[in-house]
Amino acid sequence: MRQWPSLLVAVVILALVPGPALGQDGPEDAATVAILDFEGFMMSDAGNSPHIGKAVSNMLVTEFSDRDGIRPIERHQLQSILTEQGLALSGRVDEGTATDIGNLVGAQYMITGQASSVGDELRLDIRIVDVETSQILETLRLTDGPEDLLGLVVDIADEFYDRLQLTPPSQRTQVEEIPVQATIEFSRALDYEDQGDTENAIAHYREALEIYPDHRDAQRALERLEGNGGLDR
Repeated sequence: MRQWPSLLVAVVILALVPGPALGQDGPEDAATVAILDFEGFMMSDAGNSPHIGKAVSNMLVTEFSDRDGIRPIERHQLQSILTEQGLALSGRVDEGTATDIGNLVGAQYMITGQASSVGDELRLDIRIVDVETSQILETLRLTDGPEDLLGLVVDIADEFYDRLQLTPPSQRTQVEEIPVQATIEFSRALDYEDQGDTENAIAHYREALEIYPDHRDAQRALERLEGNGGLDR
């Protein structure tokens, strides 16, 4: 069962709104958000622990990218900037560090967090930092089944955009479940891509799509990698 502290979410959403202009549709009015890779793991049947935190942060970027009012920094662009600066940060960073990174990449808000999936429970702990004030605006804790990862990501965005009185990109009556193995393959692909192993990254993105053909993030990653000289299909 999803646990949504409604009052807590309302506080987070209202705190994030910099003013009426954010509710307008023009990209010049969009708030820029950077999402660091979450700390986290998913225990698989094989006994290893894919880095599900990377998958969660990547999926949040994609969900925000499909909506007006928010301009997320793409994960590969953020990683490139951090690498150039000799940084490799994820998960729990203090608000001062988050502010420094936000200023570095030109973000108004930083989102950090943790994700863990053990057995039949997926848990997300999220923290949002205002870059200008260096204050933690709020924290969220969400739980559901591991196959409902996309649903949690959509719920976060829907709650956010409902408070901003923006129209969701589509009127979803139901969010499809993502098979756990597809999430594992996607997480492995992200790890390989971060290591610079494009061949294995593409192979695992394709495997994720074999399991779940509508995996938006795997589709986008393949288009990006193959468009940059990756392997042919």
